[in-house]
Amino acid sequence: MRQDSKRCRRDGVSLVELLVVIAILGILFAILVPWQNQVPEAHRRSQCMNNLRQIALASLNYESAHMTFPRTTGIEGADGAGASDQYGCSVAILPFIEQNAIYQSIREGASFDGVSIEPYPRLYSDQVPFWESDIAGYQCPSVDLPRQGPAPIHYGFCIGDRARNIADPTSDRGMFASSQPIGFGQIEDGSSNTILAGEISGASPVKGRNPFAINQDDSLLESPAKCWELVDGDAKEWSYRRDVPLNPVGRGGHWADGRAGIALFNTILPPNSPSAAIGGSEGVDGIYSAGGPHPGVTVVALCDGSTYCISNDVDAGDASHPTLKDEEMTPGKESPYGLWGAAGTINDGEIIDITDF
Repeated sequence: MRQDSKRCRRDGVSLVELLVVIAILGILFAILVPWQNQVPEAHRRSQCMNNLRQIALASLNYESAHMTFPRTTGIEGADGAGASDQYGCSVAILPFIEQNAIYQSIREGASFDGVSIEPYPRLYSDQVPFWESDIAGYQCPSVDLPRQGPAPIHYGFCIGDRARNIADPTSDRGMFASSQPIGFGQIEDGSSNTILAGEISGASPVKGRNPFAINQDDSLLESPAKCWELVDGDAKEWSYRRDVPLNPVGRGGHWADGRAGIALFNTILPPNSPSAAIGGSEGVDGIYSAGGPHPGVTVVALCDGSTYCISNDVDAGDASHPTLKDEEMTPGKESPYGLWGAAGTINDGEIIDITDF
């Protein structure tokens, strides 16, 4: 009888064995969950790079058609009509990204639901429906924020290491300028070494926008590093101090606005640094930083249409060096802002390999 009971007894799982299995499953879970999170982010970053590639190619096609890249503000043939002197490169290249219908509506006027829209309408009019229309390729898929009003653009255009006379430069420095249209032949440092456009959506948006400081003292032009005095936190995670006045639109807050604080960036402070407008709000001089939501990097497009991820820790030289004046921006004048500054200029004489960044 005792022998039969031994035969019928079933083997069980000990507590130790159960704990070992749970520990193994926990380790596998800890390994797989971050990997699963990284895959979608890698896909979104790839889409972001493709968006910038299309913007770069559209800018190159614009240059082929007009023999210059678009001005930072104003569009070909408008001659100051309506609000056209505030429109940015993002408007000028619309025909080259299959958005000619919106482009023609802006230039010629249109009628929507019985409401007539005049040619070159005001940028912040709530009577213009296409201001609120998302333009394909103008938004990074990693930016997921609530918004109302104008549709944003998460990409800006590079003005090199220029921070003074942004609206009325008298010398060439970056790929884009207001009154100084740049042609492809003026890229003396090479198209594969020069930044054309990049992210400006920022890593630390507030209430659905990427704000920047306004009405700041021109001492920031003498030492861009002072921009860090406007924020709390460190280089990886920061926010503007409560007492710092901020622009209500934010970086890229309106896809058609080409003014400096909204649409441009200079290669002075490294990516994902603070931005500050000097003595004004939008179309004024200032330190305007690139930056985006991808961990540790910011995506840029070069003048040959290629795209790269630039580390937020890129060599940006001496941030306390005074920003250059027009008369100092002569061909061959090296940027004081390291590899980052050199990558943004068209003629500083530094031939860099951006793949080494």
